Amino acid sequence: MHGINAIIKFNMPPQIPDHIKNAFIQKQKTSKHVPYLLLKIKDYEKLVSNILNRVSKKEGINKFDDVKTNAIMACRKRTHKFYYTSYRNFSQYNNCTTPHINKNNKIQLTNDFLNMNSLKNEISNIHEKLTENSFIDKKKEEIYFLLKNAIFPNLKGKIYFIGSCENNIWIKNSDIDSCIVVENCEDKNSYLYILKVIKSAINLIYPSLTVNIIKASVPIAKIYKDQTNICDISINNTVAIVNTQLVSCLCSIDERIPIINRIIKYWAKQKNINNRSQGTFSSYALFLLTYFFFQNLETPLLPSYKSIERASITPFEINSEYFFLQDEVEMPFYTKIEDIKNNFQEFQKNTDDISKLLYGFFEFYSNDVCKNGITLDVYNNQIIENKDMTANIYCPITRKIVNTYSINTWKKMFEKIQAAYIQLKNGSSLNTICEEAKDDTSNIKIDLKGM
Repeated sequence: MHGINAIIKFNMPPQIPDHIKNAFIQKQKTSKHVPYLLLKIKDYEKLVSNILNRVSKKEGINKFDDVKTNAIMACRKRTHKFYYTSYRNFSQYNNCTTPHINKNNKIQLTNDFLNMNSLKNEISNIHEKLTENSFIDKKKEEIYFLLKNAIFPNLKGKIYFIGSCENNIWIKNSDIDSCIVVENCEDKNSYLYILKVIKSAINLIYPSLTVNIIKASVPIAKIYKDQTNICDISINNTVAIVNTQLVSCLCSIDERIPIINRIIKYWAKQKNINNRSQGTFSSYALFLLTYFFFQNLETPLLPSYKSIERASITPFEINSEYFFLQDEVEMPFYTKIEDIKNNFQEFQKNTDDISKLLYGFFEFYSNDVCKNGITLDVYNNQIIENKDMTANIYCPITRKIVNTYSINTWKKMFEKIQAAYIQLKNGSSLNTICEEAKDDTSNIKIDLKGM
């Protein structure tokens, strides 16, 4: 009897340590992962075999209780060491690699791409074109005035702006998304009724505008002016309000955060992988990918969510419309820079060039471990390889899935990320990397030539 086989033949399987159980995201079956972890430890067979032989010679072959105890203790020790030194960082086992991740679980950026000097200028030029003459504040002011006139005579509520128009990563031609918070409105039918009231009011006050109601899982009203969608309205979408504030708060920490997120969003739109309704990345999911990357750099650019989380906010309050009808709404995380600074030791210590950060993002997510799908859990700072070619991204605030991607969709998105990494590595220009994709999937393209 050797190694793991010895324990199995004693009819006493290795116990799953609590730290392994807790390490996997809820609803994942740890039982199928733990034996895999044990079997992949290169010297595990030799270790347990030596323990069995040593104890057997000393105590006698029939004293199996001592053998089992020692074997299980060794199993726990080796599993603990293996998990915390390898598995959390893209396991080096099962033909996976761990590029540029050091022993402290941090991502090390590299300089092994050819156009490092020119990439910084290209990022600056494209970013300028993405943000010039956007008049985002003026557009929001106009929409707010429109909604206020249509809503307040008929409803008691509060207007919030959500999404890219509010979170500091808007780009030219970004949609204006708004959320109306009203009392006693808690189901889809109630949302639809409120949207119909708003539609009637807008049609009466602004006859030149067209309003279409979309009966999605989260119903929205789309306002059009001359066939151009100028605003989307949702009802009591309080989670989106909080998500928007989180992104806005983190973007205010360092000017490189919104710049890189705008570039990645622009790239994703050009490649047809930034459209949640079609099963690809939502803009919030893209941000969570960058958030995980930035907080795990050797010198973190962003704090972990747990370090800025307030302990006083409960999920019930976050999901309650009454909470968001207050004059002062306290988010479940710190929003003031001073509070964040006090809880983030590396505040503004990262000096990495913006070109290295952008290249590092594509390099990190083009790793072979991501090829078959990942589960990204920003709250617990975990990224876990999936074996079924699907991917899940969890919101750090609600701890619920933001997006789940099918096999084909994830494969498509991974290939786009990997292609961008290879092109950057080989010296292609950012304009080339962001060229419009020619596949059949529709998406809103951004033409920088006319900007």
